[in-house]
Amino acid sequence: MSLSSSLFQEPWWLSAVTGGGYDEVTVTQGNQVVGRLPFIATRQGPFRISIMPEFTHLLGPAIDTGVGKPQTQLLRRLSIARNLIDQLPPFAFFMQALDPSAAGGLALADGLAFQARSFQVRPQYTFQMDCHADLEIIWHGMQTTVRRDIRRAEERYSVVVLDDPDHFVHFYLQNIKKYKKASYIGFNQFPTLFSACTKRMSGEILCALNSDGGPAAMVFLVWGHGVMYYLLSTRAPDIGDRGSVSLLLWSAIKRANQLKLMFDLDGVYSSGTARFLGAFGGKIGVRLIVARAQPIYRTIQFMKSMLAPNGNYELVSFDCPTGPIPSVFSRADNCAVQR
Repeated sequence: MSLSSSLFQEPWWLSAVTGGGYDEVTVTQGNQVVGRLPFIATRQGPFRISIMPEFTHLLGPAIDTGVGKPQTQLLRRLSIARNLIDQLPPFAFFMQALDPSAAGGLALADGLAFQARSFQVRPQYTFQMDCHADLEIIWHGMQTTVRRDIRRAEERYSVVVLDDPDHFVHFYLQNIKKYKKASYIGFNQFPTLFSACTKRMSGEILCALNSDGGPAAMVFLVWGHGVMYYLLSTRAPDIGDRGSVSLLLWSAIKRANQLKLMFDLDGVYSSGTARFLGAFGGKIGVRLIVARAQPIYRTIQFMKSMLAPNGNYELVSFDCPTGPIPSVFSRADNCAVQR
């Protein structure tokens, strides 16, 4: 069994989302792997870069800190993490999102290891719900407006589980077109990923159906290592309601409760997102985004952002290339009306 601390570090997941095109560096002690850091290598013009694989919202090192006093485990983790980082190829740009709550919170030290190797480190916020609690307690922990929207949506929609990934992709891209946006997500590997998840009972698509049988909204949920993630979401822009996605999230919470999982609402990207997701009663969690860029790459990206009509200096100032950002920081392109 491969060393992993989250679903996204599992070799089967990485193989599915990359078509087998991922790599990793490792640290061994004796015959045992005590650290691994998966990554992908791609090109952006003349530059070799590494960003997050599609559908993979967390990655970072997986480390076996062994036993001993907390301080001993901390120092061991820092040593292994630095060793892994030092083995990475010389990318012009590298960025990953880490889960500091992994390994009982010891993974927070990974940010120190990356910082020591001249990476920039910044927080990304999410909401996390402990779905081990009684459903009645969870229900009453949500804001009154959310409960009202869910009740109304239950009268209007039925929730079903879809077993056809192509149906999800078609609906997603159809909604993107209606929103007059371009999709930042490539779906070539989605059927493979969906098949790998369903084979391991680690994911499902939920759909809210209108009375005429047409879809109003869909979400793709995945889970493993004790956590369920709200990974992808899409909603038809012309249905005129605010409850279809709320209903699907409530259905996801009930599923997480059944499986005795934590539920990670998977990222806060705007004040609207914070208001929408925060209304479900979760606690704020923090992820770490680590990034490092070579000076020439950073300069070129800054110039591109200044010339682009809708350039975003805030992202570029964090050494982020303008192209891949949405696939790293966002679960969906077309649910802004829900946030």
